[in-house]
Amino acid sequence: MRRVTTVIVCLVLASVTLPAITGLEERIDRLSKEEMQAALEFLSHDLLEGRAAGQRGGQLAEVYARSLFKFMNLAPGYNGDYWQPIKLKSFTIEDIKLNANDVELHYREDIVGSFTQEQEKFELEADAVYVGFGITAPLWDWDDFKGVDVRDKIIITRVNDPGLFRGDNFEGETLTYFGRWIYHVEEAIRRGAAGILLIHTDMTAGYSWEVVKNSWPGEEVFLESEIKNNLKFRGWIKESSLQKLLLKKRFDLDKMYRASLKTRFRPINLGFKIKVSGQTRFKDVFINNVVAEIPGKSPKKIVLSAHIDHLGMSGNGPDRILNGALDNASAVSAMMLAGKILKEHQDELYYTVVLLACNAEEAAMLGSRYYVQQADRANIIANINFESTPVWEKARSVMAIGGRFSTLEDMLKSIARKEGLDYSHSSLVKQGFFFRSDQFSFARYNIPAIWISAGEDDESGKRKYPRFWATTYHTVKDEYDPTWPLEGLKQTIRLALLLVDHINTTRDEPKWKADLTFPLEK
Repeated sequence: MRRVTTVIVCLVLASVTLPAITGLEERIDRLSKEEMQAALEFLSHDLLEGRAAGQRGGQLAEVYARSLFKFMNLAPGYNGDYWQPIKLKSFTIEDIKLNANDVELHYREDIVGSFTQEQEKFELEADAVYVGFGITAPLWDWDDFKGVDVRDKIIITRVNDPGLFRGDNFEGETLTYFGRWIYHVEEAIRRGAAGILLIHTDMTAGYSWEVVKNSWPGEEVFLESEIKNNLKFRGWIKESSLQKLLLKKRFDLDKMYRASLKTRFRPINLGFKIKVSGQTRFKDVFINNVVAEIPGKSPKKIVLSAHIDHLGMSGNGPDRILNGALDNASAVSAMMLAGKILKEHQDELYYTVVLLACNAEEAAMLGSRYYVQQADRANIIANINFESTPVWEKARSVMAIGGRFSTLEDMLKSIARKEGLDYSHSSLVKQGFFFRSDQFSFARYNIPAIWISAGEDDESGKRKYPRFWATTYHTVKDEYDPTWPLEGLKQTIRLALLLVDHINTTRDEPKWKADLTFPLEK
């Protein structure tokens, strides 16, 4: 009888919703445009020179984030400090040439990349092997390698995955993690390849060659542990430039593409060598994640995150600064203001809330990955990430990129209904946004995580957010505009705080709810 009574009591307690945080919605409503402008305007100012990780502007962003945490009286979040130090290896390409079949390709015009060995002048020559998509994914019974040894070879691979073209496998036109360029690099490392060339097309990459030129040239940084392998060169090659190499040997690239869509595809030894040579500078770079906490009654944590870095400067035009106003100064503003409001209601918090201003996101999410690797992951119940937060008018919906994998989506749908909003999905689903920002660092380590944002359907109907991704993302045009109404930013803050409040008051810890289509780290 005692056991039955205990079960009944537990069920009753589980159904109880505790009081919501007092006055939370009214406090959000009082957020002023000036409050929202402050961090956004400063972080995207020309004086920060694009906030590249490890460079002067990036260091200023670290100091600024720490100062804000201190100003808000938040507790240090890493071993009694606000800074979590990270040592990176930096490589700055000064020139690259690629030679094959009496054809010479040139830096930025045809190829970009990184050579990750400490050699001022480098040269790598190896047999070229076309590996299709270069994917091994048992979930979809797909293996492009078929046991073929590509150790010490330069592999040439498509980006994206077969679902984009076939529609009957993977997730159709929705990009999976296996289609991301970073997966292809990881697989090349596992296979012992000496180099990898990713074939660029606008459709398969999801962005133009201009974006690649702005993102890859110049200084590249890596976690030291992730370059202790055989992969010396990783880079992109324009499709039209690759065709020049192949025509000399009478390879038909379109025919090779068609072959790679079949499950029986096997790697093609192209019968020629590729020589990559150039000059690079290298050094150690020391950066910091900036971490603060709002201690609750429980040691279990909800982590709010936003990356503080951007791409620095690029090119030779009159405006070389990649200011990163949306990517990611607006998101840092959203995270900081969410933290400020939660601090004001600290006495009502059950879960501890962490604010993670993570670094080196533009270098394949290095800062957030390092944070998660070092964290007590058993005590992190969820990550809510802010990324490229919209700055225009209110939206008619809320988006949770990656929500479909966990019950965080169900929570947000409930919140949206109460707010009179729809629940929407990004129109850029083909680009695999879930795998491209810091929430994925948490998800890879089995922590439910989302990127939260006001939707694309702004009240004016102008759909400015999708236009940003098509025309402004990773270009010098991503600059602060004092006329932005910032209602979408305020709405994103509101939705994130209501989600924290829901978890806080229900004790409903997020859980995975679907088969995961990406590999988990141990």
